[in-house]
Amino acid sequence: MKRTAFLHKSLWAGQACMALASLTVHAADVSVTPPPGGGFVVKGPANAERLRVQDSGDVFMPSLAGTPSSNANVLCFDGPSGRLGHCAAGAITGATGATGATGATGPAGATGATGATGPSGATGATGATGPAGLTGAAGATGPAGPAGTPGTPGATGAAGPVGPTGAAGATGATGPQGPAGVSALVATVRSATATGNADTCAVTACCHAGEKVIGGGYQGANNLGNNNAGAVFVASSYPTADGACGAGVQSWTVQLLNSYRDTNQTTSCASYAICAQ
Repeated sequence: MKRTAFLHKSLWAGQACMALASLTVHAADVSVTPPPGGGFVVKGPANAERLRVQDSGDVFMPSLAGTPSSNANVLCFDGPSGRLGHCAAGAITGATGATGATGATGPAGATGATGATGPSGATGATGATGPAGLTGAAGATGPAGPAGTPGTPGATGAAGPVGPTGAAGATGATGPQGPAGVSALVATVRSATATGNADTCAVTACCHAGEKVIGGGYQGANNLGNNNAGAVFVASSYPTADGACGAGVQSWTVQLLNSYRDTNQTTSCASYAICAQ
């Protein structure tokens, strides 16, 4: 710091000397000899002191007192001649000092964030197969598994030989008496005939009161000869009740149709009712 302050004062001193030198370019040097213990003083307005040169050779610039030091644009002086000027490169660099003692180790810093996972390495070669281990103890029997699917039935085997006749068994006890049997059915055929027209003929055979109709039949014809005589066929033949035979009386009714119709022909028909008590 002392060197810096001295260099700043040397800057102002150099500027003052240069100003004095400019006055004597075309004349002799102005020589100022201060009295012993005195000095050469340059003042500004209000009698403020700007530059002082002591008879001892010290140069002071009171206006720089209190001004922060700066290393920019420093001046140096030549020892033998006392000339002020720019410092040579590295002139103000002092000798390298001794290496100081190593400072105390600071506290460990916080753990940094985990970095991204690197790519997987290549798969190593398969190692040699190790020796077989000892056989372990048998484990407990597991639960029974579910029933399997039934297999396909096998082919039927050949019939075996007939076995010997067994001994006759003992006679069983006599069973209870069965219900009385049905008496013999007595049936009677009741018939009726009728004459129709060229197209159709119908007739009903009636049973007697109290009889049940258990069957029936029919017969029919037209008045034509040769092959046309059989052109009559049945339209209906079925058991009936009530109607023309009276209330509650069962009967058999027949209706015939003539397939070979002619206005000059007629049809005849007969009905047969099988009646039983």
